Amino acid sequence: MVDVDAVRDWLERLPGGSLAEQYAKEWATFGTSVRPVVTLFGSYDAGKSSLLRRLLVDSGRAVPDWLTISARHETFEVNEVDTDGYIIRDTPGFVVGASDVRGQNNSQRAMSAVGLTDIGIAVLTPQLATAERDVLQRVVAEGWPPGSLWFVISRFDEAGVNPEYDLDEYRELSARKVRELREVFELGADVPVFVVAQDPFQTAGPDTDIDRGEWDAYRDWDGMRDLTEAVYAISSASVAELRGAAGRRYWGAALDAVLNELQGQLAEYRSSAEIAATGTARRDGWEAELDALDRAARASLAGLVEEVVRQSELGSYTGDVQGEIRRQLEQWFTKHEARLQRLTQSITKAGGRERARPSWEGFASLVASVDAEPEPTVNEPREQFAPHMEQVGKMLIGVLKAADGQSSGSAKVLTTKAAGSAKAVGGLTRHIGVAEAALPLAVHIAKWVDDRSADRATQGNGMPVARGDLQQFVDDCTARANAIWQPFVDDVREVVDVETANQVALHDSLSRLVGQMQDSIAEGKSLTLKGAVSAQEH
Repeated sequence: MVDVDAVRDWLERLPGGSLAEQYAKEWATFGTSVRPVVTLFGSYDAGKSSLLRRLLVDSGRAVPDWLTISARHETFEVNEVDTDGYIIRDTPGFVVGASDVRGQNNSQRAMSAVGLTDIGIAVLTPQLATAERDVLQRVVAEGWPPGSLWFVISRFDEAGVNPEYDLDEYRELSARKVRELREVFELGADVPVFVVAQDPFQTAGPDTDIDRGEWDAYRDWDGMRDLTEAVYAISSASVAELRGAAGRRYWGAALDAVLNELQGQLAEYRSSAEIAATGTARRDGWEAELDALDRAARASLAGLVEEVVRQSELGSYTGDVQGEIRRQLEQWFTKHEARLQRLTQSITKAGGRERARPSWEGFASLVASVDAEPEPTVNEPREQFAPHMEQVGKMLIGVLKAADGQSSGSAKVLTTKAAGSAKAVGGLTRHIGVAEAALPLAVHIAKWVDDRSADRATQGNGMPVARGDLQQFVDDCTARANAIWQPFVDDVREVVDVETANQVALHDSLSRLVGQMQDSIAEGKSLTLKGAVSAQEH
């Protein structure tokens, strides 16, 4: 049996927050009932509503306005009737594999009601369970005390044998269906199974204002007498025993639901964490490569400036001095700018391949969620389990939001980093080209060369400039050259930053969150295993 206290403690310590209080509130609301709660559940066409109508009419109770009888899917809410001895509920029919929102919501409401009931009555058609078989098998396995889970094979007048013409064959078919049902779900002898025709030959149809005498002609074979007596006997059942078992089912189901949600979320978060780790590693690699290119370029530039100045001082340049100096500087800029271009192209191609991977869509969605503004709180009635599953996702996003805010001081860090850049990923976007970059430096050096030539001609001594003055000029020119070169490097560095900003921003927090989720899942599984072992021992 599940350890309720251990489950509640586990729910209290989920990554990002607690669901213990929300589940406890739902349980407390259900637990206030002093009468047993009975829930009819099954597929939408099983005949739950017509069965409830028959039970109410036979007991002399009025049929509520919300109860509708139809071949269509008519019940969309969990509704209940409060009798003197028990509370009986009708549920929406669940639709296995429903893709529409209404079908999914109906299925969730129905299964939530089954999770909060003392006695569950599964209603099936004569064809027995088909698509819903797996769902019912999970319900059967949830741990019901003897006599608290019932099965009703309804609308049996539609099973293919007319009891008014061949009652023996009708009863034989009924017994065969009961055996088949018990075999399919491995039901023990303590699980009641009833076979009924709650509205033989559609005598009442969709009407709700009916006299119980409407079905008197069929009472000898319609099976309702045994079911009605069993339902009446519920009022004398021990609520404490039923409620204790319901509590263990409820908290066990909460454990399974949250655990399944965490496991599903873990796969997505692990994939996103891998993308973040890949982006972070690429940034480190690209920045290291860029730094190496930059260092090599600057070393080469310093040597080039010194050589240009030395050759100018020696008078090696004749004719268009400025043009010659500019040519050498342009060669240097062209050579090293090409290396930056190749690195940029490599970065953008790698980024494009990454964004083309199927897993990138999930990462991009996560980024958008972390960066989104908080949704306004709306006070609406909560359905059991399904909203909590949504809450799990919000809590996990909250962990990343909090980490993002702490690391950046801004709730909008991701879009600021990626979309706020004035630089476009895909190439260098400086406003000047190689020739324009080299020109100011060439002019500066050429002017110095001309000034020195004029000084020598005036002084007539032909003496070279002092070494200290020459080095000072070389250092000044090198600093100017580096200042011109720096924007080229900055452009590439920004491409690296833009290409990997979101991955780097989420890397650490995603890694920690995945670890927390793995630990929480491992602990939840251990509680499930302990509950399974305990159930076997009993």
